[in-house]
Amino acid sequence: MEPKTRTRNKNEPLTRDFHGEISCREAGEEQESRTFDLSLSSEEPYRRWFGTEILLHEADAIDLARLQEIGVMLFNHDSDKVMGKILSVELDEGEHKLRAVVQFDEDDESEKIYQKVKNGTLKGVSVGYRVDSWEEVLEGKKSQNGRFEGPCYIATAWTPYELSIVSIPADPTVGVGRSLENTDNEERNGDVKMDENKNTAQAEPETEAVPQVNEAEVKAAAVQAERQRVKEIDSLCRQFDVDSAKFIEDGTTVEAARAAVLEQLAQQRKPQQVNVKADEMDKFRAAAIDGLAMRAGLGIEKPAAGADEFRGKRMMRLAAECIEREKNASTRNMDDETLIREALTGTGAFPGILSNVANKSMAQAYQEASTTYQLWTAKGSNSDFKQATRYRLSEAGELEKIGESGEFKHDEIKETSVTAGVATYGKSFSLTRKAIINDDMGALKALPSIHGAACRRMVNKMVYSILADNPTIEGAALFHASHGNLQTQGLTVAGLGKIKAAMAKQKNIAGKAFLNIQPAYLIVPVDLEVEAAQLINSVVDPSKSNATVNPFANKLSVIADPELSADNVFYMAAAPGLVPTIEVTSLNGNETPIMESAVQFDTLGIKWRIYYDVGVNLLDFRGIQKSTIS
Repeated sequence: MEPKTRTRNKNEPLTRDFHGEISCREAGEEQESRTFDLSLSSEEPYRRWFGTEILLHEADAIDLARLQEIGVMLFNHDSDKVMGKILSVELDEGEHKLRAVVQFDEDDESEKIYQKVKNGTLKGVSVGYRVDSWEEVLEGKKSQNGRFEGPCYIATAWTPYELSIVSIPADPTVGVGRSLENTDNEERNGDVKMDENKNTAQAEPETEAVPQVNEAEVKAAAVQAERQRVKEIDSLCRQFDVDSAKFIEDGTTVEAARAAVLEQLAQQRKPQQVNVKADEMDKFRAAAIDGLAMRAGLGIEKPAAGADEFRGKRMMRLAAECIEREKNASTRNMDDETLIREALTGTGAFPGILSNVANKSMAQAYQEASTTYQLWTAKGSNSDFKQATRYRLSEAGELEKIGESGEFKHDEIKETSVTAGVATYGKSFSLTRKAIINDDMGALKALPSIHGAACRRMVNKMVYSILADNPTIEGAALFHASHGNLQTQGLTVAGLGKIKAAMAKQKNIAGKAFLNIQPAYLIVPVDLEVEAAQLINSVVDPSKSNATVNPFANKLSVIADPELSADNVFYMAAAPGLVPTIEVTSLNGNETPIMESAVQFDTLGIKWRIYYDVGVNLLDFRGIQKSTIS
């Protein structure tokens, strides 16, 4: 089984403010310029509740542009405590680490931290980052680059955006003045809240007491475990007359030894009859599909053996070869009309090859379509086309003092619900015999591609239509004064502050508890994209003449979409894993369109139909704020 890769749109910011504290080595030689050498991240595994996380330190895995251009040095990841600037940052490819040179500022607060670093009191360095693409490596499998063994999750595309001097270390392989040698590492545990629908995580560091280890007990337990392993493997191998020496000497686990024994038995009992023709046809189809796909301009990471031989073949020549291989018939005397008819109706190979290439083109275009809804909406799944109900319970009432009679008052819990449905959307299109005869590779690629992109754009339009249509939820419009999410603030630090406060003051269903919702996204029309980006990426308040700290610096992710037609309206939304507002619902978790082919009597060529089972549903109003610039 090939490793699975979890991929996000390359422009998608991760709503994850992970603080992996990193312990530092002894401080290096400090200069009069108040500069220090830092190592700020490594490939050291980090244990989380969902598995082991590894940050890949290779040139094409890390985007250093943001850190190099606007990155700053903070204290304990507090954006209000800017300690200095990052003079340079580079990847040490040999040691698989990020290294930086930083310079402390000279204000009083920075001086305090500078002296502690200089004196060796503070040695911890941490990096704040976002992950754009994950590779999931299953247990016993190797990562795609062959350097890591599962189970683990590898961040194959990630962006560091700030570094911090911290007081609590977590990764002993990086830090202030860190030299190039490696050190032994301890396993770290973090409490992580993960949005499984978007593959995003918000880490909350937690300090725990480190238990004392009794080395004698540990050694005794290890000896006992090894004896038990040898005993079980030896017993297993004797049962099936298999040599156990190799498994015992290699340190193979009992489970792995059992799997190896079963595989060996299966090989011994496998029927010896081999269908060479079927095997050759499978190889031919695989090579033809990848060769034709590469000729159409589709990216194929690992082409099948022999694919290069098909990159230069016209579709008519490929059709002839399919007939000759499957029907063992000569095509020398066939005209084009007969050849196409025989290839499409007389064999299964040629239509299958064309459909496979078309599906690759459709899927690639769907994933690369320029949409933004997937960045901030929640994902859901229905098992059928019936309306599914999403329930929410209110908060519990406060505990009350019990009198002498000992009477307990019953608490009333309120409940609210919304429905989420799925519908089917589809179209059909054809690759004509004329296009095949003319070897129109553009049609073979473009027709499925434009329909795949259209599916993604359709969902994008449906999502933003909800914001524009302002439908009713819980007795009022989505954006309404009674919902506390309709504002008239400008796109300024002060305006965002008032909108943020309104979001934090949202109450639960019963109206008893503040939800304290924190925003994660700033959603704007494309007319306001540059202004919003300048505001969010500025360390200081752009509206102030002095260096007033901007509390929203690097805290919100700016999303701009042309579907937002009003140029004076913007939105602030929470992370969908905390308070979902709009859910994109799929059927049985299938998040991509389906394309099927058929050779029909009324079509001179091959006909495809594409359909998508999807729904866009409004769940709640509390996680989004709308503001009209007056």
